[in-house]
Amino acid sequence: MFKKRFMALVLTTMMAASAFAGCSGSAEPLSDAALTDDTKQTDTDTVKEPDKKKRPAGNLLDSVEAGEVSHEISDEQSEKLRLASADWAMELLRKCYKDGDAFISPLSIELALTMTANGAANETLNQMLTTMAGDGCDIDTLNAYLKSYTDSLVNNEDVKLEIANAIWTNEYLNVVPADNFLKNIKGFFDAGVYAEEFNKDALAHINDFCKEHTDGQIDKVLDELNPSALMVLVNALNFDAKWAEEYEEGQVNKRIFTDENGNETEMDMMNSMEDFYLSSDYCYGVKKEYKDGYSFVALLPNEGEKVADLVDKLDAKTWMDMLDNPVECDVHTIIPKFEREASYDLGKILADMGMKDAFDQEIADFSNMVDSSNGISDIFIDSVIHKTHIEVDEKGTKAAAVTVVTMKCNSANIIVDYKEVHLDRPFVYAIVDNENNLPVFIGTFDQP
Repeated sequence: MFKKRFMALVLTTMMAASAFAGCSGSAEPLSDAALTDDTKQTDTDTVKEPDKKKRPAGNLLDSVEAGEVSHEISDEQSEKLRLASADWAMELLRKCYKDGDAFISPLSIELALTMTANGAANETLNQMLTTMAGDGCDIDTLNAYLKSYTDSLVNNEDVKLEIANAIWTNEYLNVVPADNFLKNIKGFFDAGVYAEEFNKDALAHINDFCKEHTDGQIDKVLDELNPSALMVLVNALNFDAKWAEEYEEGQVNKRIFTDENGNETEMDMMNSMEDFYLSSDYCYGVKKEYKDGYSFVALLPNEGEKVADLVDKLDAKTWMDMLDNPVECDVHTIIPKFEREASYDLGKILADMGMKDAFDQEIADFSNMVDSSNGISDIFIDSVIHKTHIEVDEKGTKAAAVTVVTMKCNSANIIVDYKEVHLDRPFVYAIVDNENNLPVFIGTFDQP
């Protein structure tokens, strides 16, 4: 350790940060009046009140038996789904990067959409599964894989990765979730399900849930809640980890970050020697470990190429080859201190990736989501909102993500031999779990 710190101080240098320019894939504009935090309840003027049924208060799953979670997955299936998850992450990054800097949580998005997929059927379900998990995967297998994967993720006193899921149903429209849907939501996702009228109170409850389960990193995810929406499905992720070796005062210095237009910005950058060097034909980088279970991964495009080139080329195989087979050597590493947040409406992006029927109000099939005896049919995804936050400093990293799916319906020592990874120009970065090398978060860093 002394050798590393000495070398880091001898080679003192640092790096820079950049602003996230979110990409958007906007859904069709809402035609119904929506409730904001500042508006009074107006839904009684626009929504016809259905016949009421007596319902339990609080979490609707308190009286629901969890679905069977012993669905076994072979090693071959597990590896196939691991690669599919990596491919899903890279494709999402490509789509979200098109308007500049990006920072997303592929895991948060997948968990929210897989909860949603448990209510889908036929071609709508097939498209959602294929987009997220590749060909030949059924919903039971994806449920079981995600439960096994999330259960395996490290969450302890040194490193926190907390996952919370919840669903709100519109009590005013008497939305009654289907029994099997509820069983799977409880068994595989441990979600709370709450029935409320979709007014300003429900809006506040959803935002409060997101704030609480991200430790305040994301204090508001929805600005409005449409009173004619049927259901809101929410996933929240909260990550907080210290570096395995925290930086000392002398390892943090001012250094110039140069963006791809040649603009220079002076920033605080952190200087260290690390152990794992990553490389491929078109990029190179470093893996820096947290105290337990996770690592910060950063990749630079080859000299003369841009981050956009790296994002376009990066695929699941290359990612896994690098992360599964790092070169163990001394790596002089410079990382900028930075804090970023991003926000996306993923509707068009997800449709372009393959799950187009889910957003089409004419052909979407979510017939497994609600009890049809109430006359509710023609359900579709109205929007998928995704928000993220990250802060990287001398002590470690805090990151958070929230994904909200809204459903509607038509009826309702001087070292000579060492590598260098100096992140003083745009780069791709990720937080990965060390067991599977899958990105829990992944993003790009383009400009200060």
